[in-house]
Amino acid sequence: MGFFDKLKKKNAPSENDTKPKQQGGNFVGFALLSDNSWDKAQLIFDLKEEWGLDASENGDAKEDSLVFSVGTMMASIALMPTPVPHGEAELNAANNYMWPEAVETTKSHQAHLMVIVLGGFGPEQDILKKGELFVKLLHCCCKQKNILGIYSSGTVFEPNFYTAGADVMKNGSLPVLNWIWFGLYRREGGMCCYTYGMKQFGKDEMEVLDADAQPSDLRNFLLNLVLYVLQGDVVLKNGETIGFSADDIHSITRSEGVSLPETTLKISYAKQNP
Repeated sequence: MGFFDKLKKKNAPSENDTKPKQQGGNFVGFALLSDNSWDKAQLIFDLKEEWGLDASENGDAKEDSLVFSVGTMMASIALMPTPVPHGEAELNAANNYMWPEAVETTKSHQAHLMVIVLGGFGPEQDILKKGELFVKLLHCCCKQKNILGIYSSGTVFEPNFYTAGADVMKNGSLPVLNWIWFGLYRREGGMCCYTYGMKQFGKDEMEVLDADAQPSDLRNFLLNLVLYVLQGDVVLKNGETIGFSADDIHSITRSEGVSLPETTLKISYAKQNP
């Protein structure tokens, strides 16, 4: 039995049980560049070489943009000759505790590639497939000679980190570390961790508050829950519990966010009585 087979929800009455399932949005991200240039032909080549994506254009192709379809999804990459407006990228780069040079590197960007994935159309669109396409596009942007970082999911990723996260798709795994940022901080009660990016998949963001845990253990705890929710399209609700085993049960509370200005799911780190 695998890890995810062991995760089980225990339902409890909840005032939120009738809440309709959220809908994920379209994907937008930014590849930060050291100067106002890109190698469009190289990017088209890399998309084919790395992921088997045919991004060739016909007709009125433009030098500063690339638009192509994958099934019912539309992909767009456009060169923007300015930094991301309002210092937004620099502000969010400060969230990346794994890359000490994130802010200074981000400050030096002079242009960016805006990457968008839209669609698919109809009620049966697969949002995970859309998210995977989005990561594939940014993964290939990381191969541009003037790449500095990837601004997505509430932070700026170091290009090699982003590339490594995307490569797991080649083994059939989900690129969760590209989709979701796991924020960590300490307050008086203990370590706290939150997700940023679950909303894009129609899910509530998650928080663990005031845990007596090492940062890496807390991050891995929440990472495993995120994988479980995304792989199984699971909807966690207020008043439920979730268990790793019969004696490893964690409570779920849905309420106003502490780390984020929105309603979030609070997952207890300490084990609850079965």
